[in-house]
Amino acid sequence: MAPAADAANFAADLGAATLMAVATMNRGTPEFPAIKPGMMGMYIFLASEVMFFGSLFASYFYLYGSHFQWPPPPPSSTPEFYVSWWPIPFINTIILLSSGVTCHFASEAIARDNRRRFFTLQIATIVLGLGFEAGQLYEFIAAFGRGMNLTANSFASAFFTMTGFHGAHVLGGLVLLALILYRASRGQFSSQHHVGVAAVTLYWHFVDVVWIFLFGILYLGVTLFR
Repeated sequence: MAPAADAANFAADLGAATLMAVATMNRGTPEFPAIKPGMMGMYIFLASEVMFFGSLFASYFYLYGSHFQWPPPPPSSTPEFYVSWWPIPFINTIILLSSGVTCHFASEAIARDNRRRFFTLQIATIVLGLGFEAGQLYEFIAAFGRGMNLTANSFASAFFTMTGFHGAHVLGGLVLLALILYRASRGQFSSQHHVGVAAVTLYWHFVDVVWIFLFGILYLGVTLFR
């Protein structure tokens, strides 16, 4: 019995020593989540935004399927009552996608502590975003001048709702970009701390992607092949 008891004690001592070594290692090398809380918050917010815009697109396709002719016959005899994909919407698309490129490389610049390049590209992103908003405003004013407004018909209501909400999101993104620029000017971002910059860049890419779908469905899908 003595050899068996010795073996059992040895195994118990070995197990305790192993657990102690593992505990010591865990205390010495703490683990951190792969995604920063700020980025996780933006991912969750964008998930809700996907559902929001998804509901708008679903409503649009419901209207599309509910009408024998789409878009419905215009209440005005104006030849170009509905919007056209050229030239303002197409130019706006180039402007917004270009702003996504400058925003991306601005984020890359601050991650490498290249502050001069960051400020140049961040300001360029804001200017391009403002240009997009100006183009949208011009298009809305021109459409209202032709008699196309929110109450003209179901297509007009869907068009102004979807593009209007997108424009509001672009405006919100411009506010965030300006805040990032201000904070960076005060030295609050560096290669070691730029989660805020990355989160806003992700949001800006989101509004880029939404616009691609809007342009393809509301402009190309309606006017290009009509």
